[in-house]
Amino acid sequence: MICVPIVGPTMDRALEDIDACRKVADFIEFRLDLIPGHDLPRLIEAAGDTPYIVTNRAKMDGGQFPGTEEERVAVIKQAIELGAMYIDIETSTPPELLRSVLENKGKSKAILSHHDFTRTDDKVDALYELMTQMPADVLKIITYAQDLSDNLRLLQLLSRARRDEVKLIAFCMGEKGEVSRILSPMYGGWLTFGSLDRGKESAPGQIPATTLKHIYRVNELNLDSKIFGVIGDPVNKSMGYLIHNRAFSELNLPNVYVPFWVKSLTRFFNTYQAYFTGLSVTMPFKEDIMKHMNRIDPLAQKIGAVNTVVREGNDWVGYNTDVTGALSALTAVTELKGTRVLIIGAGGTAKAIGHGVTEQGAALTLTYNRNKEKAEALAQELNAKLISIRDIDAHETDIVINCSPAGMTPNTKDTPYPARLLKPGMVVFDSVYNPMETRLIKDAREKGCTVIPGIELFVNQAIEQLKLWTGTTPPRDPLHEVVETRLRELAAKGV
Repeated sequence: MICVPIVGPTMDRALEDIDACRKVADFIEFRLDLIPGHDLPRLIEAAGDTPYIVTNRAKMDGGQFPGTEEERVAVIKQAIELGAMYIDIETSTPPELLRSVLENKGKSKAILSHHDFTRTDDKVDALYELMTQMPADVLKIITYAQDLSDNLRLLQLLSRARRDEVKLIAFCMGEKGEVSRILSPMYGGWLTFGSLDRGKESAPGQIPATTLKHIYRVNELNLDSKIFGVIGDPVNKSMGYLIHNRAFSELNLPNVYVPFWVKSLTRFFNTYQAYFTGLSVTMPFKEDIMKHMNRIDPLAQKIGAVNTVVREGNDWVGYNTDVTGALSALTAVTELKGTRVLIIGAGGTAKAIGHGVTEQGAALTLTYNRNKEKAEALAQELNAKLISIRDIDAHETDIVINCSPAGMTPNTKDTPYPARLLKPGMVVFDSVYNPMETRLIKDAREKGCTVIPGIELFVNQAIEQLKLWTGTTPPRDPLHEVVETRLRELAAKGV
């Protein structure tokens, strides 16, 4: 279930937010410490049939209540007198005051909560055991994730609580704690918390409730759900969670795809491999991940990079879908055999696509700008011609493929290939997908070229990943749509 905190900052706004969150909230939390001049009876009346929690958090527990502990607890006792469905009281509350609430809660149910805004202590199990001895209806243990592995401590604690038949809310705060916020319902978490919108978070790392409900589908997850994800450093700009979770929804699969912000690849793989079924791999791990594989697909081995990890029986197998994604886009509009292909850039994408087009019989030319040695090594590997970007005017080509970051947001006025060299009949492929139409693609379209925007590569390689993970091909149009929508949103925000 998803609980949406109501954080004010005024009574009028709080009442508006209660009405706005009905479509996504299974529970509402009234954060009275964040609503100056709150009118609790009006808030309760506004909640209607939606279950609610009354919380009045002290500053030491991440709240803003300015008074004494006696004054803070008096507000909780008022909620009990009003017949509040649930009240939240912290373990840090002075013992006498805590006991006076838990032993005199009337018809209200009590959530006994513990918050640590600095770390995830390795003694959370001992804390859980102590809390189970107290007369509470629900326990809540929230910590801060300093490392991705901290999430597992809370998920394992949820599994224990499930066995003990104890109602427990447990997850990590902070950007590295997003994984447990998403997965906690799957492991038996009684609630997870999602903000009404960006800027309305009540704790660090809180994810919008609409994202939890409609993208991650947390209320549909169970122990039979399979976990997939993206690993990288960083991963906060990845749109993989949009496209893959949409695909699982379209395929009616109860799976979930989450972001793993990894610092140590070895530590992550050793810690998490029992939990995930497949991975997308992004920078800087496409090469390092190979040593963790039991087998590597011959094409990925040849390229020297893996962007997709699949559990096949007891083995981990590495693939590269950048190649197949690019070739699908190119062969849909042109024949590659015998064509002249110019690739701009000498990084991982250039290497992957370069292998693909040369295997299809194209004559390949690479360009270099600053790093000539890196480009020379790649040209030798691909048996390609190498020219300086300054000599591009004199080079005739049929297909231009941009594998450099030129034109990527925020440098949208840049282009890697001069418009004056574009001619009708040429094929122009840009691997950059943000913005959706780069300057290169716009110029090429105006010149009558056949264009392949970067979104085609992104969607194609994702579809190939999904086929490897599920054995099923997802419908293309919904996946294309979700990426287009997100790119338009980013463009509207100037991001």
